[in-house]
Amino acid sequence: MRQLAAVALVGVLALVGCAAEEPSPVPAPSPSDAQGGGQVDAATDPELEAFRAALEGHSPADPAALVAALEAAGFERSAIERTRELDSLGEPVTFLEVAVRRGESCLLGQVGEGEATALRADALGGGRCLVGEIVTVD
Repeated sequence: MRQLAAVALVGVLALVGCAAEEPSPVPAPSPSDAQGGGQVDAATDPELEAFRAALEGHSPADPAALVAALEAAGFERSAIERTRELDSLGEPVTFLEVAVRRGESCLLGQVGEGEATALRADALGGGRCLVGEIVTVD
């Protein structure tokens, strides 16, 4: 189920990229996550597990609480990116993507219906983690 959710997350991130003003390269899996099909196992990555745990129980309707949970887990506010909580028609989104830049990689997560999902991937060429229109947290 987690792998299916991770594949769905990557698919959503790719779709968000279709709305980007400038095309961004798709991140390639790093050598450390090649064995897991592009996903690092949270059991062997304590930072990824802490990120995923901070996402648990949050909803797309309250992104401020999600950001606060990430900060409480030790992630720097300035390194956090997220997608918008409302779609282009002003309706609440079903899922909210959030990312934290960690050096040359990004922790990518998704909250919405069901269990929160998280994975680690290489940062994009422009230094961002998410593609498309994002909200940077200052």
